[in-house]
Amino acid sequence: MQLVSICLVMCWALVTQQDFQQYPGSKLDAQSGCQTTVRSKNLNCKVYTTSDSFEKVYAFYKARYHEFPIPLSAQRLPSGEEVKWAYFILDGAKDLSRSEHWVKIQRPFIGTIAESGQGDFKDIRDVSVIQTVDKH
Repeated sequence: MQLVSICLVMCWALVTQQDFQQYPGSKLDAQSGCQTTVRSKNLNCKVYTTSDSFEKVYAFYKARYHEFPIPLSAQRLPSGEEVKWAYFILDGAKDLSRSEHWVKIQRPFIGTIAESGQGDFKDIRDVSVIQTVDKH
């Protein structure tokens, strides 16, 4: 009976796992992906950018994947511009902490934030960002 349960769990994982679809026209930003991966050794991250609006990128991924709502208040840049983001789970997990394969979209791009967390943003770019995250 235990073997049957294990097989069912493995089959469910295979059925619910979805492949990442790159947003049409987006470009891989290999340097940003490497920086994210280096900071988090158990994560493999890739970063893609596009000049398309957040809303257009959001609609593309919303039509393909399960969105995981993040209950955080809106963040703003020092200029007052709102940072928009959304998360999509690709492996059927119930939340991001359990997911091993997910996507974050955001606009604008923020390259780094000060370790103090005091809003010292660096490398801000007016592009939409698609970040894939795979735990290993």
